[in-house]
Amino acid sequence: MSVLDIRAFFRLAHQHFETLEALFDAGGMREAQLRSHLDESSSHTASASYVFQQLQSHRLIEPLPEETASFELTPQVRDLFRTFRRKQALSTPRAIQPYLDRLQELSERLRHHTEQSSGTGVHRGLEPIDTEIEKIRTLSRSNREAVLNRVTKFRAGTATHSVRERFAIINNLLEDYVTPLQDIIQNRGAFEQLFSQLRATLEEAQSVFTDDPSLAQDLKSTRARLRRVRQSVVENFEVTRREAMRLYEEQKVNSDILEGASSLLNRVHHEGPESLGLVDEMRLGSFTMRTVFQNEGLRAYLHKMVGYEPPDPDPIQEPTAMQAPSLLGKEALVTEARSACPISDAMGWLVETLEQTSPPRALRAYRYLLRSPVLNTTFRGTRREYDFGATVLTAVPVQVDVEDNESAHS
Repeated sequence: MSVLDIRAFFRLAHQHFETLEALFDAGGMREAQLRSHLDESSSHTASASYVFQQLQSHRLIEPLPEETASFELTPQVRDLFRTFRRKQALSTPRAIQPYLDRLQELSERLRHHTEQSSGTGVHRGLEPIDTEIEKIRTLSRSNREAVLNRVTKFRAGTATHSVRERFAIINNLLEDYVTPLQDIIQNRGAFEQLFSQLRATLEEAQSVFTDDPSLAQDLKSTRARLRRVRQSVVENFEVTRREAMRLYEEQKVNSDILEGASSLLNRVHHEGPESLGLVDEMRLGSFTMRTVFQNEGLRAYLHKMVGYEPPDPDPIQEPTAMQAPSLLGKEALVTEARSACPISDAMGWLVETLEQTSPPRALRAYRYLLRSPVLNTTFRGTRREYDFGATVLTAVPVQVDVEDNESAHS
């Protein structure tokens, strides 16, 4: 097998982009048609036969497996077109799990090298960990764009499907691709547990190999990459679920209205309109407009109202220090949390810090802490309850601490 020249790869892709784009749109093409397309679209002097051979040898095209003398784009070129055309494929939990399993295996291998104090083994294990982490980030982003693209097309294609069919389609999208990811990504899921374990392993390795500046920098870089991917995956999932659920609720309302209207029409068809009892139930009122005002009592009352001046309203009292709840912005909250670290229970700390807070404000602040890039958060312990008066929240306690480099700067 010949060694690929990356410069020749991109040069060929640039020179024959129209042909590659036509091949992507068609999904496959007969060899004669492909050669004809090369003759028509190519502005270079090389023959179509030579270019055809170059496209194969540099792995831009390959034969279709089920047909003879037919060709398609190679997977890596198709993926590039999908990325820039925003035609990403949806990813099921089954597709994501192998990446997590591979990362689990690499994490255990890294822990083994750390316990053996093998700096070479640790250094060798970081590159595949970085690769798998970035694969998960790319897959998460692709899945987010795929779902959002389907939601956008679904909103635009109102005439394509009936209301009942549209509700079934969006319901299947939720059940097959969005909802199952919740068990993997949210707390106590495989994703969160694996990333917490890997972060602990990296921290342990960093404490063991403090005398190797190069390795310490690589470990720090992988930890930063891990934080970025965790934040990205959680954000992508939240956006995906929010948009899909919004469309689901819209379609559910439309489906319920359609079902109710269909039931009413069916009843009218078999039992007649009298069966609905609308006249008795609604009791529609009526009135008559006349040129002469007939209500003398109301006339006298309206005369009294002429020139009426309402009294000044009671002044609004300024809230006292005890009445005003503490308000913290996002940055101020994170700064205060950093100074209070380590925090054994994030929600408990928020309840104490944000006086007279409501559940929505507490949850918003809780989200700020979980998604802050300068804070480490780890789910630990068993579920406990947090009392907000009329509302009781139940959650797994989250431990919050600061990155080593952050604490060093502070």
